[in-house]
Amino acid sequence: MAEDNIISVANFKLVLNGSELSEDLLSAVEGIVLEDEINLPSMFTIKFNIVDFENGAWRGIELDTFKPGDVTGVFMGIDASEEMMTGEITALDLTFGEYSFMEIRGYDRLHKLRFGTKRRSFKDMKDSDIASSIASEVGLTPQVDDSVTVNPYIFQNNQTNYEFLLERAKRIGYEMLADDKTFIFRKSQEDKSSELTLEYDIDLQSFSVQLKTLTEGSEVEVRAWDVKNKKEITSTASKGSEITTMAGKESGFEISEGAFGASSVSVVDDVIVDSADADSLAKARYNTILKEFITGEGKCSGNPNIRAGKTIEIKGIGERFSGAYYVISTTHSIDDAGYTTTFKVRRTGI
Repeated sequence: MAEDNIISVANFKLVLNGSELSEDLLSAVEGIVLEDEINLPSMFTIKFNIVDFENGAWRGIELDTFKPGDVTGVFMGIDASEEMMTGEITALDLTFGEYSFMEIRGYDRLHKLRFGTKRRSFKDMKDSDIASSIASEVGLTPQVDDSVTVNPYIFQNNQTNYEFLLERAKRIGYEMLADDKTFIFRKSQEDKSSELTLEYDIDLQSFSVQLKTLTEGSEVEVRAWDVKNKKEITSTASKGSEITTMAGKESGFEISEGAFGASSVSVVDDVIVDSADADSLAKARYNTILKEFITGEGKCSGNPNIRAGKTIEIKGIGERFSGAYYVISTTHSIDDAGYTTTFKVRRTGI
């Protein structure tokens, strides 16, 4: 049996604008939390104990030591710290009282897509080309998967770049992340090989899993009108359209349909380009619903290798539930109790 009372020895490093924090500042750190989630900017929170307050300074922390926009690198680990993220400070919270402390918060550079709204059009461009163009606008290097279909006309209607690109990504089954100055716009990665194995009662302190029947989407029909050729475009996604069942014997739709029958849905979209675009949209919608089949949450000793966007293997929870899971979010926490990692996953088959 794993021992719940083992305290992990946390190892961390913080870098501010290219320089490591001083020993004095590091000694004031009381906690670090890093949260990441598919399609959301990763966030860090660093808590400092405030002592010896006098003349606007605390233990070497001047009022201008940390400020919005400062580039902060967060490293966490057990034996040695590993780089977890590089982000920018967006907020400072200060609390004064019997126990005084300051928290600084920030996000990775995906948050740069959230500033302001735009009304503009994109002509004769793929979604991946649009993503590359917008990323370059905000100073990020695009790393994109080719989305193939050329869109004659796409309108960004008073949306932030983030809202607009997220809408485009979800339509075609893509996801967005940032890695330092790189903006990633890619196909969902559930079909990739597991990068890490965790076993209950050995690596995992706890793990919960939920299976739910899918009430719609066992067949997805997409309909649109081809204005140029004056004809209807239709496409259907059903059994066999799964990107992956993650080595499961049955997909979520097979389990659900076997118990309760078919759950067909129709999608009407007036901006479909051609039959290939309709096929892509139908398949994306089908697989998006399928991802809701199995979800889970786990907790373990701190592990910097568990990150959103990776596939991991869970063992020791029975023949059918053991297997590959896709990590959709994580929380890495360092405090006086040590370093812990909690995470959420999903699975498309069993």
